[in-house]
Amino acid sequence: MTMTHGTIPNSPLWIKAWFLISSLVVLWDAGYCLSRPHSMEGGKWNAIWRPYNLYAKIDTFYGIEALEAQDGFTSAQAFMNLVESALNFAYLGMITYRPLTKTGQANLVGFTAASLTVAKTVLYWLVELFSGMQHTGHNELRDFIVLWVIPNGAWILVPGMIMVALGRDLFARLDQQQQDKSKAE
Repeated sequence: MTMTHGTIPNSPLWIKAWFLISSLVVLWDAGYCLSRPHSMEGGKWNAIWRPYNLYAKIDTFYGIEALEAQDGFTSAQAFMNLVESALNFAYLGMITYRPLTKTGQANLVGFTAASLTVAKTVLYWLVELFSGMQHTGHNELRDFIVLWVIPNGAWILVPGMIMVALGRDLFARLDQQQQDKSKAE
């Protein structure tokens, strides 16, 4: 197949950087969630996750309240963080070792990973919205926006941009394949 308008011959640096950095962050997050109560304030491993001491007050899904209520959503989303990271690292591996993989195949894995990130984050927001802001409604508006909306919004915005970039590439490759098939007939 020849390269056509709309395809990505090489993975853009910003996409690779997002997959690497976000994977490290979500692995850290999964570690916090799956290690509770030891990772929480006063826990024996809290030093690793000290920034979560504030976040657990902003979003009580991360705090003692959800843990004591045996609310499994935080741990379930942490498990999905592991799946997300595995897909991100698979994409990076496929892009890095290109002779073993076609770019379109890697981009399908990357698109899937970004889709999972967006879906997981939108679900997280919707759970909060449909629960009447049960876990964040206690915050002042400024704290809510600065410490919850903006950081969590990045997990929708950037992967959404990746979905557009890789989705365009995948569509262009499918169109080109169809054109090549038509020419061969």
